[in-house]
Amino acid sequence: MRERWRSGLALLLSAMLLGVAVLIGPGDEMAALRRMLGIGGDPLGSPAEVQPGGVHAFLQHQPGRPDEPVTWDPCREIRYEINLEGAPDDEDETVAFVQAAVAEVSSVTGLQFDYLGPTDRRPEWKEQFVPVGRREPVLIAWATEDEVEELEGNVAGVGGAVAVRRGGDRWLRYVSGGVTLDIEVFDELEGEGDGERYQRAILLHELGHLVGLGHVDSPGELMYPDNVGQLDFSRGDLNGLVRLGRGRCG
Repeated sequence: MRERWRSGLALLLSAMLLGVAVLIGPGDEMAALRRMLGIGGDPLGSPAEVQPGGVHAFLQHQPGRPDEPVTWDPCREIRYEINLEGAPDDEDETVAFVQAAVAEVSSVTGLQFDYLGPTDRRPEWKEQFVPVGRREPVLIAWATEDEVEELEGNVAGVGGAVAVRRGGDRWLRYVSGGVTLDIEVFDELEGEGDGERYQRAILLHELGHLVGLGHVDSPGELMYPDNVGQLDFSRGDLNGLVRLGRGRCG
């Protein structure tokens, strides 16, 4: 009986020591294990340092917390796929084009992205800024307004994310999302002198929505609803992106 009690105590102490090691242990392996177990961890990247100023807005805020935007988990990679159907270039050029824009958003937010490869999935939207689905990787695709009604009218693209509560917590976080670009607009821009720069600006704008930025009233920001010649993120956009990279881990 005493031996059994000692064995149980040794097992309990071992479990406690393992728990402490997982919670506070240094190194990439322990951080990865904490993330896998869903008990916190360290952000995978750091937001950029940008000068304050400009105007930005967020798609969603935490319930009862108007100063807290809904964000992606900075301790987890944002997985994404690309549907190449309708893209204006071949596969290699299209993937490079998308990855370059994603890398720019990543460098500002500190959020890390993981490209999983091409997919046959087609875009489907529940409403503006909210695609259908909550478990799938982010989908970046091209479509026409006949397939995606959110592209009707003078709309070059749509982007957004799906927010859910985890584990009964009231805290919302984005878990999936999408960017859908208008095939006809991109085809028209393909033949223009600055067409590629405008294509890039459209993609950056929609990726801004994907990570949580909303529209603003200032035409000097890339997140202005209409493109009036702004081709890069401006100061307000950058400050909003930095804030979205400082979300909770979990």
